[in-house]
Amino acid sequence: MPLAAEQSERLAALYETHGARLMRYAYSQLSRRGRGNGEAWALAEDITQNMWVQVARSGASDVLGSEQEWSEDYTLKVLFARVKRQISEHFKLLRSSEAPVDWSDADTCNTLCPLLPAQCAWAELPDYLAKMVAALPEREREALLLRLDGTPHVQMGDRLGCSPSTADRLAKTAILMLQIDNPELSADPVALESLPEWEQRALAELSTAQREALLRLDDGPRQTLLLKVQGLSDHAIAKRLGVRRDRVAEASLCAPVLSALTAEDMERAA
Repeated sequence: MPLAAEQSERLAALYETHGARLMRYAYSQLSRRGRGNGEAWALAEDITQNMWVQVARSGASDVLGSEQEWSEDYTLKVLFARVKRQISEHFKLLRSSEAPVDWSDADTCNTLCPLLPAQCAWAELPDYLAKMVAALPEREREALLLRLDGTPHVQMGDRLGCSPSTADRLAKTAILMLQIDNPELSADPVALESLPEWEQRALAELSTAQREALLRLDDGPRQTLLLKVQGLSDHAIAKRLGVRRDRVAEASLCAPVLSALTAEDMERAA
């Protein structure tokens, strides 16, 4: 797809600003894999050039002018992730004759990368998933991207300026927010009649859209949100369910997302 003039200018500016840094990053990653100095630099150049070609081909759906208002710092993180993916794919193809996974296929991505604890590069998410992630609150989105990039909890905490446990909680909250707002990312719904009576009564008081979203969640998050809607505090919910308060906090932070869920959202997701 040919680039518009504005996109071409954006690509040139990104290359001028970040090209050398991304190449140094690729070199450092390749050096750790045992590549010699000359080989590492040559391969780093090839890999980064391939990455730029992919950026150009992605057009408006990526960093060249997507609907998201990405900051320069956030754009750089996406480019780093793309380079990392290119390196990974390079070594995969050396070990196997198999073709790279086609992340643009919705069925493939929902099977292999349903935004659960799995290794999935943010830069390679198809546009419909990238938009979902971009709509998350800033801290939850940052935590999720760090997790998808395979960052250890301690380093996640350092990057986010919080404890490792808080960083992990933010990532889990992000996953729940995505599942509530996009039920197609969740498991099949449980049967309403299989739930305890108090859950059935609480679900009956919610809208159809809210009820359908909650029936797709695991027991803990569903019960937490049902009790949160009834006005219980995190402390009271933790005591009632017999779990730690931090486990309750992961789900209770999603209450505003559940409250905002409408029938129109469900129709769009379907």
